[in-house]
Amino acid sequence: MIKRDFLIIPAVDIKGGKCVRLWRGQAEQETVFEEDPLNAAVRWQEEGAGLLHVVDLDGAFAGEPVNDSVIKRIAGALEIPVEVGGGIRSTTSAASYIESGVARVIVGTAAFKEPEWLEQIAHELQERLVVGLDVTSGKVAVHGWLGVSEEEPEIALSRLTEAGVRRVIYTDTLTDGTLAGPNFEGIRLLAKRSKIPVIASGGVASIEDILKIESMCDLGVEGVITGVALYRREFSLRDAIAALGKRSV
Repeated sequence: MIKRDFLIIPAVDIKGGKCVRLWRGQAEQETVFEEDPLNAAVRWQEEGAGLLHVVDLDGAFAGEPVNDSVIKRIAGALEIPVEVGGGIRSTTSAASYIESGVARVIVGTAAFKEPEWLEQIAHELQERLVVGLDVTSGKVAVHGWLGVSEEEPEIALSRLTEAGVRRVIYTDTLTDGTLAGPNFEGIRLLAKRSKIPVIASGGVASIEDILKIESMCDLGVEGVITGVALYRREFSLRDAIAALGKRSV
């Protein structure tokens, strides 16, 4: 029996006001899928998404929100909840999104660079805060994946949990946007050691990949983010959701 709350979460990444996907997060390797990101967001809602993952790529590189007006328009137009990341490194930025109707905000770099602030915002936002635990070759990546720290993800996870963080998104940066398949071992190891829910991200290429990640739900993996595979029509969101339903029979 599957967990009924396991989610397949479509990604809408925004750069230059457009819906794009990057190969391994590299800004110069982008593919534009929609001139207006709202079109993609509405499509995923219509196909059954229960949550939308939106990233301000320009914001991630700049260190502050850049496409926030576009994102707020998406949040205001949809009926499903939206989580947003990219350049959120202050309480003001986080509050602005929450006030506009965003369900939860994703913090990355600031969570690792400003521990006191992280503890404060984790206390204030509680379930509405998610930390992006981005990993490159076994080390935590920061600054829009342009930098890699010396911290191992398991150690970082322990520190985040102690600060009051309720949920993390684990992304293997070397698989993201590649359709090469997720880092299943990395997901499993992190989930085993985690006391809080984990959302997996990076490399999903097939419904089989999704089902394999869903099989880790007993370890606390509560969802998977997918982007390129959906945009390139490797499978449909409806079919993937239906496959999860069959697993529950």
